[in-house]
Amino acid sequence: MSVFRSLLRSMLRTAACGVAIAAFAAPAMAEKIVFGFSASTAFANAFVAANEGLFKKHGLDVEMKLVPNSATTPAALMAGSLHIATPTAPNLLQAIDQGLDLVGIAGGGYYTKGMEDVAIIVRPDSPIKTAKDFEGKRVSTPGLNAFLHVLFRKWMAENGGDYRKVTFTENAFAQSIDVLRAGQVDGVLAVQPFLSRALETNTGRVVAYYIAALDGEVQSGWHVASRKWAEAHPKEVAAFRAAIEEASAMAAKDPGVVRKANLVYIPFPAEVQAKFPDPKFRPKLTPEMVQSWNKIMMDQGMLKKPIEPSRVLLK
Repeated sequence: MSVFRSLLRSMLRTAACGVAIAAFAAPAMAEKIVFGFSASTAFANAFVAANEGLFKKHGLDVEMKLVPNSATTPAALMAGSLHIATPTAPNLLQAIDQGLDLVGIAGGGYYTKGMEDVAIIVRPDSPIKTAKDFEGKRVSTPGLNAFLHVLFRKWMAENGGDYRKVTFTENAFAQSIDVLRAGQVDGVLAVQPFLSRALETNTGRVVAYYIAALDGEVQSGWHVASRKWAEAHPKEVAAFRAAIEEASAMAAKDPGVVRKANLVYIPFPAEVQAKFPDPKFRPKLTPEMVQSWNKIMMDQGMLKKPIEPSRVLLK
């Protein structure tokens, strides 16, 4: 019996040693990151990172999850149902202003003068021609106090109109053209592919490519996390940033990778997406970007006070 016990102990020690060696030799399984994104080219550097295997290259296991309304993402980040997400800058700064501890960890797309893929459109027979003409009218926006809405108000203010005299209504992108055609609104804030569709069917006429008319650059894409999650996962944040930077460089060199990735993550057919302009990316968020949005939002009474960049940007 003693011989059997000695043999058994020896076998157990050997097995335990083998398990330990196997565990040491096997690569650590990456913790899954749930990335909640809006179907917008503003976040297409993340689409490229996923589609071209760059997240995996940098050791990340990223689950891409389409979120219909980006305004819901700050609460989802705080609850932990999303780890990284794509709220717009107004969503982010207002959430921080209201006490949510969120941080920008990387940048996506940006707009600069002359990028004509966002417009304010009206019916072809409308008499509206200027910013001031929208006073007393109804304008449809996909999100109240979100990116397109805030910048349209900025355009109106800079071009002689008073946006406080406009009634803004919220309608999904897919419904906005029908609402315009039916005469329920006087104007629609339109993006691709709905903009091209409205023009091709003679449903709408462009009054202004209003974001393209603004001076300077406007950061449209923000990749955001809760500070708690980001500080608990510094390696994952660094790897995510590296993948986003590599994807942005790849997109600048070959815009075809963006179009290919968009077909996977934006639910529109290829012939529609062919009309999308090539986006531009700024993968690094800067204090200047935060201050630019602070000014826009303070001018519109959207913040109690400017948000310090250190509260917005993770080092």
